[in-house]
Amino acid sequence: MAEFSAPFDGSSISTELQWSRMARRWGSDGVHAETASSTFLKVAGVGASTVTVAPGMAFVNGFFYHLDTTKTLPVPANATGAARIDLVVLRADQAANKVTAEYKLGGSTAPPLTQVEDGVWEIPLAQCTVAAGAAVVTAANTLDRRYLTGRGVLPSIPGSRPPSVKNTLLIEGSDLYVGDGADWRWLTSVGLKDFTYTPTWSADGTAINWGSGSVNVGRVQVVNKRVDFTIQLQPTGNPAGITAPLQVSLPPGLPCTGAHRSLFNWLYTSGNGEGATPGIAVTYPTESTSVIARFLYSMTNGNSSASVPNAYYLTNNTPFNIRSGDVLTIDGSYWLT
Repeated sequence: MAEFSAPFDGSSISTELQWSRMARRWGSDGVHAETASSTFLKVAGVGASTVTVAPGMAFVNGFFYHLDTTKTLPVPANATGAARIDLVVLRADQAANKVTAEYKLGGSTAPPLTQVEDGVWEIPLAQCTVAAGAAVVTAANTLDRRYLTGRGVLPSIPGSRPPSVKNTLLIEGSDLYVGDGADWRWLTSVGLKDFTYTPTWSADGTAINWGSGSVNVGRVQVVNKRVDFTIQLQPTGNPAGITAPLQVSLPPGLPCTGAHRSLFNWLYTSGNGEGATPGIAVTYPTESTSVIARFLYSMTNGNSSASVPNAYYLTNNTPFNIRSGDVLTIDGSYWLT
């Protein structure tokens, strides 16, 4: 087994391939541009027998390329009876020791890119279509095919951010930002990958057992300080009725904010002929930040427009006897402390 490492005194990088293998880890193939609207190394066809390549810089297989003035490339005439699809490429040639912009002939389809690690390596700049019997490329027949490459993700110290760089990512602590050229715009913050937990149901401190084999699962995802979750309950038993409000635990270790109540939708569907109803579930932070404290549904004291609506809380036996065959679903989001 041979081992290689460099550069060290007495152990230098002595071949272009060694350099390429190292340098391509610093940057991906592509034109150095911050946006797709950039004209760096953009190819233009203007209805002439040539196309032009605008100035710009790029990486090609670990090698640097810089064009500081517009380059003109001739378009070979198409003597065939069908349209010809060509490419303009950047070609790194280790035998020739250079990177150049080249016009590459195709056929009924674009020519394949040559990509030999220790030889010729090409990346596309544009696709050009030459009509049958013609030797010109129009703007409409020139398609931008540039690969773009840029800076890696920038780390940042709070209070000491570098100037905003368009379409560049910046990490500051657990926050991710993207630059728009004028400011760093917040994208997201570290959260928790989705997971499941087993909710704990209770009423007035008494645990409620919904029966062996019941479906009782919560699915959770955390983004920054917001928790999104769903609870699905499908009992297999019929626990004794408790007159206190039905309650259920929030995901473990993720208490709700104490600054305000949090609201969730719930839907009960009976498999025992008792109908169905939606409602609102709510946290009462003054009581607990670890449970949904009330499942509320609305009723009125009559059936006229003057009837006063009121909210009542759900128990495990009122107004429905929640038991085997029924389904109770809770869904929503809340803010952490």
